[in-house]
Amino acid sequence: MKIKANLNNLRDKAPLVHIISNSVTRARLADFVLSLGASPMMAEYSKEVAEITKKSSALLLNMGMLNEDKIEAIKISAKVADENNIPLVFDPVGVASSSLRRDLAKDLISKFKFNVIRGNFNEINYLARGKTFTGVDSRDENLSREDFIDIALELQEKSKATVVVSGKYEVIANSHLLISIPGGDENLKKITGLGDIESAMITSLLAAPMSNLKACALAAIFLRQLGKSVIRDNKVNAQDIISKMQGIDEISGDLEILSPSTKFIKPILYGISEGDDLWKIKNAVKAGMGIYQLRDKLADEDELGEKILNIKSEIDGKCLFILNDNLKLAKKYGTALHLGQEDEKISRAREVLGRDEIIGATAKTVKLGIEAENMGASYIGTGAFFETETKKDASRITLERFKEIREALLIPVFPIGGISKDRLDFFTGLDLDGLCMSRAIFSVREDEVEKNVREIIEKLNNL
Repeated sequence: MKIKANLNNLRDKAPLVHIISNSVTRARLADFVLSLGASPMMAEYSKEVAEITKKSSALLLNMGMLNEDKIEAIKISAKVADENNIPLVFDPVGVASSSLRRDLAKDLISKFKFNVIRGNFNEINYLARGKTFTGVDSRDENLSREDFIDIALELQEKSKATVVVSGKYEVIANSHLLISIPGGDENLKKITGLGDIESAMITSLLAAPMSNLKACALAAIFLRQLGKSVIRDNKVNAQDIISKMQGIDEISGDLEILSPSTKFIKPILYGISEGDDLWKIKNAVKAGMGIYQLRDKLADEDELGEKILNIKSEIDGKCLFILNDNLKLAKKYGTALHLGQEDEKISRAREVLGRDEIIGATAKTVKLGIEAENMGASYIGTGAFFETETKKDASRITLERFKEIREALLIPVFPIGGISKDRLDFFTGLDLDGLCMSRAIFSVREDEVEKNVREIIEKLNNL
């Protein structure tokens, strides 16, 4: 899967990023964050950090080179960030090397909700399993990618943060998605504090704002796929990495989605109806509709259960079946789920349905989209773009807002609301993940559905 992000938005905003850093790499991190486009503040005096954190758009806590005042500053800033919903990143440098570091890390993770915890294999292994080691460097030459995956998932379950394990492999996990970033070069290990740079980049991208997953993936892509281009004769230095960042306006690269098992193939047509005409649904699936959502707000549980069974029996294995706003029945019948802004929380649904199930969410703003992805949403539906008969009271969003939401997220974003075949040109040139339609698919006669859907898909593929 390819992803990209333009840095101009971040550079235009130049958000304040508070970094309580490793003194060994402090100046390097400041230079790198400036080259990326954010404004670094490297304050760590305990008497002033509360005020600075409160003004910041993101906070990085790096455990390198601890002293009594720095520990106090870390605790104060973490509390301020947690209370003010400021994105919070933790880099547990050398966590298992001393009881002081171990106790501080345990205290922080138990008290505060981190957006991201990023470390090398040894650091994450200690936080996940209590395995001790000495020093700050990771010896991971003999480890497999499965070893990285296992500890990422264990710490994610334990901390509820998005977890990044860096080193020989790069694995990223939230409560739903598990990602691997290919690339890398052994020569990059010759740079002192490369992990510190990655954590600082993640923190800066979160301030853009951006979802946890996308910020982590882009930081890894830059260092593993783009940054390695500065290696010459097996030599590299940190200033070359900083110069590389200064010279680009867009980060793009490849990632591999290891889970969930369901993958979205773009562009995908997503149909929604009350489930009253099974033949129309079957014909739409036959013509290529890839997702179907049953949205019936009036049926009781028995009636809805009967609809679910009838529809599933016809389309299972051919089309992703999603139930709207009923966690209880989604669990009972083993279906995917879609939740609106006022419906049951995504995090709760994720706990009930597990890591692998598809859970969609409605989000009309960047903030709500980021929150949904961070809680474990699989995709976002956003709109309405036009007046719609299905939801006459739906508020409208602009195409510009749609672009902002999509830029901030890693998961697919599907337009919805009043979209007809004649209005598809509105989305020309946007390289859509897919889109949602209701009446445009199901308002025609039963014998016309298949032809209608094929025409929609053909037009969608050529936008």
